Amino acid sequence: MALALARRAATIVLQVVAVVLIVFFLVRLLPGNPAVAIAGPGANQDRVAKIEQRLGLDENVAGQFKEYASHLSRGDLGDSIVTGQPVLTDLTQRFGATLLLISLSLLIAGALGLVLAAVIAARPAGLLARVTSAYGFAAGALPDFLVALGLIYVFYFLLGLAPDPSGQIDPTLAPPRETGVALVDSLLAGNAAGVESAAMHLILPVLALVLVYTGPILRLTSTACSEALDQNFIRFARSQGLSQRQIVRYAVRSILPTFVTVMGTTFGFLLGGAVLVEFIFSWGGIGEYAVNAISQSDYAALQGFVIVAGLFTALVYAAVEVAYVFVDPRARAG
Repeated sequence: MALALARRAATIVLQVVAVVLIVFFLVRLLPGNPAVAIAGPGANQDRVAKIEQRLGLDENVAGQFKEYASHLSRGDLGDSIVTGQPVLTDLTQRFGATLLLISLSLLIAGALGLVLAAVIAARPAGLLARVTSAYGFAAGALPDFLVALGLIYVFYFLLGLAPDPSGQIDPTLAPPRETGVALVDSLLAGNAAGVESAAMHLILPVLALVLVYTGPILRLTSTACSEALDQNFIRFARSQGLSQRQIVRYAVRSILPTFVTVMGTTFGFLLGGAVLVEFIFSWGGIGEYAVNAISQSDYAALQGFVIVAGLFTALVYAAVEVAYVFVDPRARAG
């Protein structure tokens, strides 16, 4: 286990270095000039040139990368031209909101996917199995931002059951900022009305992600469960007269390694998938921060987001490998 963790740690370092290299040079290919964005549309060329010199954009790309790598080695991701704060501070203040959104969405989607996969395995010819199978194939083709807009239209605009998509909480109930997560900050402040408002604001963005990501989880999990039911140990269980419920339970237990892998992969996808959902709901997480960085040609902010996202994904995959050892006896034996 220690050797495996050491190898994974080395892999994470290499992945982060690769992400830094790729994102730095790709960001430079984006249209727009951050110096022009700072100077404003009416600024003359001299002012733009001075801002480029202050930002280091007057150097060639190699020189810019050398300077950026030097700052990055000290944990400095640069300053955002939009907020005026260090990018690391911006990301730290917003990461909790994103983590809550994607973690809750993943837990609900994973639970639904596993339960529905067991239902399909128990009664593969039933109506519920056919409906859930069709949903599993259709959900993967739905863009998350389109689902989010549809939910807003139905539940906010038509029915008036959901709060307006303007952030994590009603601004009049916003608690003192401690963690950057309105629900947690309201709990810490003992603000019952704030807790209720934050919970209500959480429903639609979570529902949008659950509707989109339950489908792939269900499809992969149900396929693995169906394959498990054709294994020899299941045939033996049937020959011993075990009930269908017990047989399905054994099949579900046998696919846990696959399920853990699917959940880990989906968790990594969710960080990127939540970007437009966050923007639509003005969620205030790092996804919305990334969208604003792109629109404002904020190189430092965009680079910081991608680096953090890459590091987060690498850590998730490392956690999946560790979890795999605990759910798969064969991995422990190896």
